[in-house]
Amino acid sequence: MGGTAEHAVVIGASIGGLCAARVLSDFYDRVTLCERDALPDRPANRPAVPQGRHVHLLMARGAQEFETHFPGLLDAMVADGVPILENRPDCIHFGAAGHVLGTAHRLQDEFTAYVPSRPQLEWQIRKRVSALDNVEIIHATVTQPRFDRASEQVTGVHLESGSVLDADLVVDATGRGTRLPAWLQQWGYERPREDVVFVGISYTSQRVRVPDGLLREKVIVAGASSTQPLGLGMLFYEDGIWNITTFGVGKAKPPQDYAQMCALADEILPPHVGAALRHGTPLDDVAHHKYPASRWRRYDKLDRLPAGILPFGDAVVSFNPTFGQGMSMTSLQAGHLRRALETPGADVVRETIRATAKTTFPVWTMNAIGDLTMHRATGPAPWWYQPVGALFDQFLGAAETDPVLAEWFLRRFSLLDSLYMVPSARLVARTIRHNMTLWLAQKRAGKRPVTFEAMRETR
Repeated sequence: MGGTAEHAVVIGASIGGLCAARVLSDFYDRVTLCERDALPDRPANRPAVPQGRHVHLLMARGAQEFETHFPGLLDAMVADGVPILENRPDCIHFGAAGHVLGTAHRLQDEFTAYVPSRPQLEWQIRKRVSALDNVEIIHATVTQPRFDRASEQVTGVHLESGSVLDADLVVDATGRGTRLPAWLQQWGYERPREDVVFVGISYTSQRVRVPDGLLREKVIVAGASSTQPLGLGMLFYEDGIWNITTFGVGKAKPPQDYAQMCALADEILPPHVGAALRHGTPLDDVAHHKYPASRWRRYDKLDRLPAGILPFGDAVVSFNPTFGQGMSMTSLQAGHLRRALETPGADVVRETIRATAKTTFPVWTMNAIGDLTMHRATGPAPWWYQPVGALFDQFLGAAETDPVLAEWFLRRFSLLDSLYMVPSARLVARTIRHNMTLWLAQKRAGKRPVTFEAMRETR
């Protein structure tokens, strides 16, 4: 342990808070993690994490980052039954913006991925954090941080019980419902600007047991598109049960019961999937959830911040969950925090916030373009979003049958090679040639080559 400071307090014991506590444990003599929810001693959904009942996808980059913070985590999950995505085409059905990728060719080894449920991953991480000698997880509600106006520094937290915990650093990992902007205003600072995309997502989820042998896939995803506001995700989890999440974007209403889920699968997925689901047995009640807006609180734009408090995880940025990037992006933030703590003389809060903004920008921008141009979202949109969205739609169309383009997209979507999803000139030229070939084939066949969307549907 580095032991460069005495005590750190983390508010919130979800995945973000646990990751922060793990990093801090290497640099602080003591770390106290405060959680208002009663924490189960096994993988289980929690009232404080209502989204936990819905499908969560752990990106390949996220798995790598979590393994860095928690060595041995991936092998332990596999030992507890978490499925691995094998390196074969029929293991995954992946649809993005109405285009189906990754089913026609073998993916590279780096795409080896793990499919834990959200409760399983959180429990695995919590076990490891709880085992650290200098970390204590307490069942306590933080009412607000303690702020010293003379030094302009947060010096601890007030608990609902009336007691106070002194701290050299407080990490706010309370998620999308963070009250830090209001606290800043109360202390005489500006609230951070908020970049918002109103995605209007509604979820309906159902756990289903499907008879063995009916589905070879482990992950089945069909995202919403410009013409279809409904999507569906199915993941085969460690308990041998499929979790099915249907969703609607742009305030579209998703299926409300299992029969409607099966009907949607018939419409947007290969026929064998809907047929398998009709042989399935629902195991519990349908779960509903709403996600009205993606939100990025721009702490990186503030000129003044109090010392001693760091926003973390969804308290900074919450991404459209249908893209499945949230947990992986949180793991990247933990890396930023570690590097800031390792830098002698660094302003840990400022450095972590700046690094987080740097990795957030490309992912946020691409998500915003997709949501605002293809998913019926509303919000501020620069003029160039629309042409970029149209060009990327053409790229995805070409990637359906071009394995090189599909490989590039899946690696970037999984956050492996780069967070910037900007094709090179060579890949753009390859896309143009591919789509022009389709256009000419239409013309030679005596058909009127209409829109690219119409051409795509003929493949």
